[in-house]
Amino acid sequence: MILKYNNFGKTGLKVSEIGFGGAAIGYTSGEDEDQACITCVKKAIDFGINFFDTSPVYGRSEINLGRAINEKRDKIIVASKVRISDISHLEKMKTVISTSVEKSLVRLKTDYIDILQIHHQVGDIRGKYQFRSNPPEFAPRLDFHDCIDFVHNVDHLIQSGKIRFIGLTGWDGDYKTLKMLLESGKFSSIQILYNVLNQTANGKHIISNSDCNQGSGNGSGSILDLAHANNIAVLGIRSLADGAIVDNLNRKLNQQDKVSIDHRQAKELKAILQREDLSLSQLALLFCLKNKKISSVITGLKTIRELEEIINIRSLNDLTIQNLNTIASWYDNISV
Repeated sequence: MILKYNNFGKTGLKVSEIGFGGAAIGYTSGEDEDQACITCVKKAIDFGINFFDTSPVYGRSEINLGRAINEKRDKIIVASKVRISDISHLEKMKTVISTSVEKSLVRLKTDYIDILQIHHQVGDIRGKYQFRSNPPEFAPRLDFHDCIDFVHNVDHLIQSGKIRFIGLTGWDGDYKTLKMLLESGKFSSIQILYNVLNQTANGKHIISNSDCNQGSGNGSGSILDLAHANNIAVLGIRSLADGAIVDNLNRKLNQQDKVSIDHRQAKELKAILQREDLSLSQLALLFCLKNKKISSVITGLKTIRELEEIINIRSLNDLTIQNLNTIASWYDNISV
């Protein structure tokens, strides 16, 4: 199977339509599992995946990625992140960023990172995270000016060749702030939550059980349109809605838990579509790949089995126009 490759905004880079989400390979039980993760990364490169997303806060992710890509660094694009752990550290942002990047370079066994992303929620007011039911304990919410300061404090790393481009992880940020940032001309990419159960990034209304609205709040604003208009690459994340869009949930959850509700809605949709030839995860990924405003759909992977299921996606019968119309009608009729 041959993957498609898309333009990565204004960077001149070409990225595989499916990207490797590196969070899972950071949480392992020992060297044997580390080696299995390393093998998975190498196999992904052999299959044609060239975009790898990681972060210093993903356990051993950068370490395992670095051990896998050493001989193939020139064939891939690495995106990592910086998270500033406390508001007081914003006063010494340049030092914090430089220290974080230098440590990432060591772990990744490389001398440059292609995309350095701000690993924070952004909004109109600096402070604690908003909207999320489980906000991170050690990360402040950044405002517009903090993000612009971040860019200025990365300039020296760009000049030295250690960083190529700057991006945002804006998947649960305030719409107005993200709009200003996207229009500032300072960023090359943005991570956006987008899946069949949460289409707010495309201007749709928010489903009642979701705690992340990527839209303007009134259905009229589309982050995807804004990014496209400003030639900013979009990385689609959470395509499986935190593991809810799968045929079988391998965990016990309260029936009112968000993942349980999402899982039931996904199964309802699949029944309506009558696409028994697809697993729920395959259906979810095909849906995201249909959106041409997304440069790469980042999919969390850890095992060869998971990789092979994803990589064979293009050998399956695609979603039809009728399927897409059915999904749109179903989504539009779910109560807000």
